[in-house]
Amino acid sequence: MKILVTGSDGFIGKALVNEIKKTNNTVIEFDLGKGVNLLDEQHLTAALKGVDAVVHLAALIDENEDFKLMHEVNVEGTELLLEKCVEFKIKKFIYLSTVGVMGDITKKADELTPIKPETNYEKTKADAEKKVNEFQELLPITILRSALVLGPNQYWKQIIELIKKSFPVIGNGKNTFQLIYYKDLVSAIIFCLENKETENETFIVAEEKPKKLIGIYFLIQKELGIEKNIRTIPVFVARIYSFLSRNKLMKKEYIQRLVRERNYSIQKIKGIGWAPKYSTENAVKETVMELMKKKEN
Repeated sequence: MKILVTGSDGFIGKALVNEIKKTNNTVIEFDLGKGVNLLDEQHLTAALKGVDAVVHLAALIDENEDFKLMHEVNVEGTELLLEKCVEFKIKKFIYLSTVGVMGDITKKADELTPIKPETNYEKTKADAEKKVNEFQELLPITILRSALVLGPNQYWKQIIELIKKSFPVIGNGKNTFQLIYYKDLVSAIIFCLENKETENETFIVAEEKPKKLIGIYFLIQKELGIEKNIRTIPVFVARIYSFLSRNKLMKKEYIQRLVRERNYSIQKIKGIGWAPKYSTENAVKETVMELMKKKEN
């Protein structure tokens, strides 16, 4: 197959491109950093020629972004891409969404859990999902709702730096905090590319045995060689701090993500043959090691 990957310069995009290059497939990289724009019809036309499958990762994810711009890229950009994919008779379209479209859940969620997005990012991803589903009869589409991605990226680098400084856990830390290691997410995308059973379906992808938030904090401490009692602070105190702080991770939307119940069923995609390979322990271990290695270099 000839596969177009949008957002190919992003954290997941780079990892996916590298994995595709190890196969007999050809990958076309599409990213603003490469001088091509999702909102430019001519750029899409040129990129889609001869393409068999599209993996759509490109999105604005920073809650600090202007909502109008975020909507333009995440929703309108997705719609334009879908229209061009129909024109070029693309054989498979995979859209990377987020479990965040289900908002603040109170019990284990699955693909039938109602959509209740809360943050600007979640709202644009939910709207984009609707656009993708509207094209079901015109394209073989697959929607992957990813849990929060764990890996050696900027987000986890900042989290780890805060833990090094003994920053307390926000809330009581007893909320389930189900993640997905970035290598498992990449393997799920490739599984969907290769499997016809995934067409015109939505799947949640996440780790199999989640920890509590305080458990994630403890595992990171352990890998850092830190043996300290874990302190907690009430959510309202964190929100006051967020008002006074310039740290992006302290923005109310990010605090909201930390204290949420994150408990998801992956039985649907497991039922057709995909399962994560990494435990939380191994994923945290690799993440901390990679970030420490980058710091040394």
